[in-house]
Amino acid sequence: MFHFGQRQTLVISIFIMLVTACLLVWRPDYNFFDGGLITAILLTIFIKKDTPTRIMGIACTILVVVIACLPHRNPKLAEVFIEHFFSLILVISSTLLVLFLKSLYRTMQELNQALEKEVEKRTANLELALSHLASSQAELKDALEKEKELSEIKSRFVSMASHEFRTPLSAILSSAALIGKYPTSDDQPRREKHVQKIRDSVIHLNELLEDFLSLGRIEEGKIHAHPENISLYNFALETVEEVQGLLKPGQHLHPDVQPDLQVRSDKRLLKHIFVNLLTNASKFSPAETSIGWKLWEENGYIHAIVADQGMGIPEEDKTYLFSSFFRARNVTNIQGTGLGLHIVKRYVDMLHGNISVESELGKGTTILINFPNLQVQ
Repeated sequence: MFHFGQRQTLVISIFIMLVTACLLVWRPDYNFFDGGLITAILLTIFIKKDTPTRIMGIACTILVVVIACLPHRNPKLAEVFIEHFFSLILVISSTLLVLFLKSLYRTMQELNQALEKEVEKRTANLELALSHLASSQAELKDALEKEKELSEIKSRFVSMASHEFRTPLSAILSSAALIGKYPTSDDQPRREKHVQKIRDSVIHLNELLEDFLSLGRIEEGKIHAHPENISLYNFALETVEEVQGLLKPGQHLHPDVQPDLQVRSDKRLLKHIFVNLLTNASKFSPAETSIGWKLWEENGYIHAIVADQGMGIPEEDKTYLFSSFFRARNVTNIQGTGLGLHIVKRYVDMLHGNISVESELGKGTTILINFPNLQVQ
């Protein structure tokens, strides 16, 4: 309504001036005709405050004065003056009303703009508060889920400890008692048999404790990757030496790694990963079999394969292999916690790597791992 520019205002003023000027010349005694010129004057002088429109208003004023001096048909000049005076009052009142409405409109616009800015500000604050609330709810949900998971782990630990720990402890107790019944040198083979049972039971207990302790440290966020420069060839030799005493009779571990292969990663995590995988391969494979272990670099990644000739994994169980406390249905006669591969997967994730399993019943299992080789310093 009030968004006329300079050109539009001039056009309107000229149009009003020309029309009313013609009408006043034609009927100088008709007072409402000069109202158009007065409107043009007010429009150009008061509403548009710029030089061209002010000049237009002055021209309109001069035209009004000139026309007012023309002879009127009505000889009663007092009546003509009164009529023109009231016409002027009417036009000025109307113009002032327009100016007031314009001012009111602008004030409302300013208030609306200020209100919109305030609403935008309050909306932004509300969105920020809602974002913080959603973040807090997500953190609370994660904390509750973690607490629930820890509670479940503790519950399972108690249940499993009562079963898994009882067997090796009973074997240690019975073997220790039986050793005392073989005091002579002729009973040495029997004593060695029970000593081996005690040794195996202690190893099994140590594995159980190590699994639970590792899982607890992971869940509590106490384990982090600390990269260092590692010679994978020397690392492989150390790991083979460490697990050699845990292999079954006749089992052979054959590492395949380039002597000059270097990697920058966390040696401690790698040791946990491969000791776990190699001992698993030995545990689930029969005696007199080979365990393959290959390490190589390709496209900035270290790739590793651990392959055994064991019993394999049922197809329907492969989906759950990396879940905590999960054990395949065909290993019920082999001791374990069901945490090994779950812990390995968590360690591989810490190295930003990937792990997958290929297995066939009766033909063995192959674990494939890859993780980035950071820049060797």
